[in-house]
Amino acid sequence: MSEYIVNVDLKRKVTPYRGSGRSILFIILPYLEQKKDATKGKTRSFLAFPYGVLSIATYLNKKAGVLPTVKIVDLNIYTSDQYAPVLGKLLEEMNPDVVGISMMFDQSYRYLSAIARQAKKVCPGTKVLIGGASATTAFDEILQDQPDLDAICYSEGEAAMLRLIDAEDMDTVLSGDPWVTRASLAKTQKPNTVYVEHLNYVINVNYDLIDRKVYSMREAFSPFATYRNESDVRQFFLVTSRGCPFKCVFCAEPSLHGANMRYADVDAIIEHVRFLVDKYGMNVLTIYDDQLLMDTKRAKELFRRLAPFKLRLETPNGVTVVFIDEEMAFLMKQAGLDTLPLAIESGSDYVLHKIIKKPLRLDRVKPVVEALQKNGIFVQAYFVIGLPGEREEDRVETVKCIKEWGLDWSGFSMASPVRGSELYTICKTKGYIPKDMKLGDIEGNQYMINAPELGLDPETISRKAYTMNLDVNFVNNRRMHIGDYKTAASSFEEVVERYGKHAFGHYFLAEAYRALNANSALITENIQRYQDLVRNDQELRTYAMEFGMPI
Repeated sequence: MSEYIVNVDLKRKVTPYRGSGRSILFIILPYLEQKKDATKGKTRSFLAFPYGVLSIATYLNKKAGVLPTVKIVDLNIYTSDQYAPVLGKLLEEMNPDVVGISMMFDQSYRYLSAIARQAKKVCPGTKVLIGGASATTAFDEILQDQPDLDAICYSEGEAAMLRLIDAEDMDTVLSGDPWVTRASLAKTQKPNTVYVEHLNYVINVNYDLIDRKVYSMREAFSPFATYRNESDVRQFFLVTSRGCPFKCVFCAEPSLHGANMRYADVDAIIEHVRFLVDKYGMNVLTIYDDQLLMDTKRAKELFRRLAPFKLRLETPNGVTVVFIDEEMAFLMKQAGLDTLPLAIESGSDYVLHKIIKKPLRLDRVKPVVEALQKNGIFVQAYFVIGLPGEREEDRVETVKCIKEWGLDWSGFSMASPVRGSELYTICKTKGYIPKDMKLGDIEGNQYMINAPELGLDPETISRKAYTMNLDVNFVNNRRMHIGDYKTAASSFEEVVERYGKHAFGHYFLAEAYRALNANSALITENIQRYQDLVRNDQELRTYAMEFGMPI
C-alpha cells in the first residue's frame, strides 16, 4: 500500500489489498455523433487522446501496491452499432473488478444507461463507477437516474482510484470521499475532492495504453498550424497545472479542480517533453492549462527550457492577459508559440466586472497585444456574449475595443449555462432555462438561454454572435487592413476548410488572393463559391446586404 493512501484520510484507514492485482476497464463515453465526424477530411477533428483517463491509468501503474491490469476502450473510435459487441467482448475476456466510465461532456449522457447496464449484466460482481467533469457537476441527478452505477467519483480521479484498488474492501473506500453513493447522497452532504499529492506524478502520461494511430485531432485555429505545411504532425497534450482562483460566472472549473493553483515542476515537464520527442518524435505540443501564466516566474522558466526543442506550441484554452509582459511575450515566441488566444471575454467594463466577475482592466489589453505582435505572434481573443444582464451597447463596445486593440482574430461563444457554474444556478432560478431540463439537454454549440424581456433569445444572440464574427474577422480583418495578405489568406483558408459553406470566408479569401496576385483560377473559384452560397441562402444574403457586400 502506498504511503499516500495512509495519509489521504487518517480517520478512514483501510486494509491493504494482498491479491494478485485487480483488473480495471476504463470506458470513454462517446461525445461525437459518429466516428466520421472526427475523421472526415479537411475539418478539425475533435477525436483527442483521452488524456484524463490516461492520467489515471498511468498513475495507477506507477503507484499501486499491487500492479493492476488496466485496459482503455474509447467508444469514440467506433460507430454506434459497434459499442455493445466491442464492450461485450472486453467484459467477457477481462471480467474486471472495476469498470470506470469517463463522462467529460453532457452529450455523452444518452449512452450511459445502456453501457452501465451491459457491464452489470455481463459482470455482476464488478464495481461500475463514473467520473469526469459532467459526472462531477451532476452527481446527484446521475445516481438517482442510473440504478446500475455503484458510485461517482467527485472531481479528480487519480488518488481516489488508487486508494480504491489498493484496498482489501472496496466498499469501505467507496463509503468515503471523494466517492458519492446512494447512501452518502441520502445524507445530503456535498462530497469533498481528494487531490493527487503532486502533479509531478501525473505528468509522464503513458500513451502506450492506447492505439495512438486512431486519434486524429488537429491543431487549434491558426494561420500557422503545422498540418497546413507538413503531412506528418505528431501532436501530444500536456496539462501542467490545475485549479483556478477566479470565479467567472460561466465557468465550472473551480468546482472541478478547486480554487487553489497546483503546478507540476518544470523539471518534470521538461523530462516528459524530452521523452515525447525522443520516443514519438513529437513536433507539436498542446498545453491545456487554464492558468498557465499565473506563476509568471515558473511560466518564463518553462518557455526558456522549451525553446531548444524547436516545437510548435499552442494553448487553446487561452491565457490571462495580465500576466504577459515584454519578456513573457518574447519567451513565448522563442518557445514556439506563433498564435496566442487571450481570454478577455468582453470589451465592456460593466459586463466584465458586474456580470462575469473577472478582475481584468481593459486598459491592460492593448499594450499586451502590441507586445505579442511585436514578437510575431498572431493574437486571438475569446469573448462570451448573451449573458443575462448584457446589453446591446455592451456588444457594441466589445466590437469597438476589438478594433482599437488591433486583434488578429476573435472567437465569439454564446453563453452556456454549464452545470457547476454560477450561470447555471442563475438560469435555473430565474427560469431562463426550463426547470425540468435534464442532463444532456444542453448542447455546447447552441444558445439555450431564453429571456426575451432581457433581449436574450436563441435567434437574437445567435445572429449577434455571427454578425460580430463577420465584422471583426472578415469585413474589418486586421491582417488585410495592414497589408499582410499572406497571413490573412491562411486564416481564410482555415475557415473555408473547417466550414465549407462560409460565404464571407470564400469572398475574402478571393480578395486576399487578388492582393497576392495569386492564380486567377483560385480567385474565380472562391468568388463563384461566395456567389452560389449567397444566391441560395436568404440568411446569407441578409448578412451580405448588411455589410454592403456584392450580391
